[in-house]
Amino acid sequence: MQDAAQAVTEEATHPRHRQTAPVRGSMSPPVMARLRGFCVFAGWVAAAFGVRAIGLTKGFELWVDEMLYALLGDSVSRGHILPTLPDGPFFLHPPGFFWVEGAVIHLFGITGNNVDLVMQLRWLNAVLGAVTVGLAFLLVRHTANRTAAWLTGGLLSFEPFVLRSNSHVFLETLAMAAVLGGLLIVVTQMGSRSTGKRTLLLVLAGLLLGYSVLTKDFFALCTVVPVGAATVWRQTLRRREAAGILSAMLLPYLIYMSIVVGQGMFPDWLRAKTAGIMRLIGVQKDTGFSAAGSPSLVSRLIDNASHFGSSYILLGLCPVAATLLCLSRRPERRLIGLISLSLGVYGVYSAVFGTFEEQYGYGVMIAGVLSIAVLSAEVFERGRRSLRSILLVSAVLLLLLTTVLGVRLETSTDNGFAQARRWVQENLPAQAKVSVTNDTGELAFADDPRFGVWPSPSLMLGSGANYVLTASLPASQGYAYMDPGMLPWLEKNAKPVFSVAGLTNGTTTLWFVDTATLDAGVRAGVR
Repeated sequence: MQDAAQAVTEEATHPRHRQTAPVRGSMSPPVMARLRGFCVFAGWVAAAFGVRAIGLTKGFELWVDEMLYALLGDSVSRGHILPTLPDGPFFLHPPGFFWVEGAVIHLFGITGNNVDLVMQLRWLNAVLGAVTVGLAFLLVRHTANRTAAWLTGGLLSFEPFVLRSNSHVFLETLAMAAVLGGLLIVVTQMGSRSTGKRTLLLVLAGLLLGYSVLTKDFFALCTVVPVGAATVWRQTLRRREAAGILSAMLLPYLIYMSIVVGQGMFPDWLRAKTAGIMRLIGVQKDTGFSAAGSPSLVSRLIDNASHFGSSYILLGLCPVAATLLCLSRRPERRLIGLISLSLGVYGVYSAVFGTFEEQYGYGVMIAGVLSIAVLSAEVFERGRRSLRSILLVSAVLLLLLTTVLGVRLETSTDNGFAQARRWVQENLPAQAKVSVTNDTGELAFADDPRFGVWPSPSLMLGSGANYVLTASLPASQGYAYMDPGMLPWLEKNAKPVFSVAGLTNGTTTLWFVDTATLDAGVRAGVR
């Protein structure tokens, strides 16, 4: 990190600024440069965290994945070295993030129901997301220039999709922070002479890159693949350097696998990982936009264009900018290009053929910002004045659009389940029974014995439930336990006692349905 901080303020250590004899008691110019670099880094982290803190608890709807991830972290805090759910150890994703969660839960004494746990752990990802902004600033400052670095920091501080990811308990935030930390060390060491300190730093870089894979296997695409490719593409990395980095990258996962094998869990791990790979390459399509019954990617893009317009620009530009950056004369820029190209190409593949899910876009988004910023600096260095003017205006407009959308997202309200919980606690009769209709609702109300999964008139009758909680958008898209046709039936035959609109779930509604109406629904064949 000291090398990166020195790179941020390299002008301060230029020979024209050096003193021939430092004043006694004062810090030397290199130390001052590092201190200033650290202050700039800390400033970006603080500013990015401040943006994320605005809407963390009210601007982002609960998501089933983050609730499961919080439970897995909680299991680690209670002594399970392998993250565990009630049905056994969890192997779909490796435990890197869950180990960090478990340490945080134990350190801060975090307790509470499923919702409380998620809301408190979101602060962890907000911090990690803010650190990612600071690391990206340092990375672009070292490989490009100060202007490009400030553009990077501004875009990533306010980019709405990045904010959305950093404000949920998702794996990708930690994974990308580790990638950028490792990449920053690598680029600051490229071209320097071999020393013992340099070797140790490259090992540290490999460990960070490896920890990103230990957080989510998918990130091997932007670590293992580009580091290997860098040895053959225009000798971007020397083979000895790449071999050292790759060897260090293996260590975190080898430790995990030794635990799995030592506890006799390898067959379970292999089954889960095989299913995960089948999903990744699109052979098995249970989730994502290409799954049967799911909304199309194009329809979701159109629906959310007014909220994530800048995100779509970055997603589209990422593979293009990365390809051009791979042609740079400077090896550290080519390395960023290779990493961005790996993510961008997979993003295109998974959207067309694979199992593209929204979370996959987070890495592509950050890679897009990095490659666009560094490529812009290269164009400024080598391009014509007219092209520079067009590029500058485009950058300003993109930053302005991103800031407007990010501020609007952070200041919006999108917490239907949290509001429903408050209404239920204050108004729902003690003897009432409520059916939930999707997996998020099931986990959100798991601590309340009045709630259960009875998502049809016949099941509600059998359980004595006269209330049902629905989320209109997931229900209409097929992401619900109930048949999509039940929602129009409720709109015609039930009484809404609570209702709130939001970006993620559409309208979250608690309906009251009297017994006679439920009986009529059963006779009518409503499922």
